[in-house]
Amino acid sequence: PAALAPAASRARIAVHHPRAPAPWRRVVRARFVPPIVPNPNADGASSPKSNTSPTLPAIERALAPLGWKVGAERGYDDTEHAYKIYKTRDGQKTLERLQDALYTTEERGCRIRRETQSMYYLCCDGVRCRLNESKQEIVVEVPCDMGSLKAIGDMCAKIDATVKAKK
Repeated sequence: PAALAPAASRARIAVHHPRAPAPWRRVVRARFVPPIVPNPNADGASSPKSNTSPTLPAIERALAPLGWKVGAERGYDDTEHAYKIYKTRDGQKTLERLQDALYTTEERGCRIRRETQSMYYLCCDGVRCRLNESKQEIVVEVPCDMGSLKAIGDMCAKIDATVKAKK
């Protein structure tokens, strides 16, 4: 047994054991490192020279007061985007108003398509709108890669105003 062996051989056993630290290696313990303070300009909103797109937490903080959420509402394989679900009685008219508000001249088309018996779909300017007539709701999805945080916020405010407007 190692306990009965002389001190020199005990040291030799400890040195040659594969899990024992070598005597020439010192164990250096890491010192406490304070957490990194987040950069308030990291989202690119306040820095016009920044080419980086805003982060998802920054988008979520900016859109939360408007009632928008950030996530993949359509499924697990979809990219992250901002979405909001609106309850509406006149879904077709609201979808037509959204079509008029979101249409840009650079696009070839911005049509309302019928997916199923009660589902209609619209995609204009990167914004996807799905009308479910049986649930009387419209799901509007805005991509999070529109450039700046201000552009995403302006698009969401424009959609809110369009849906809430009465014609």
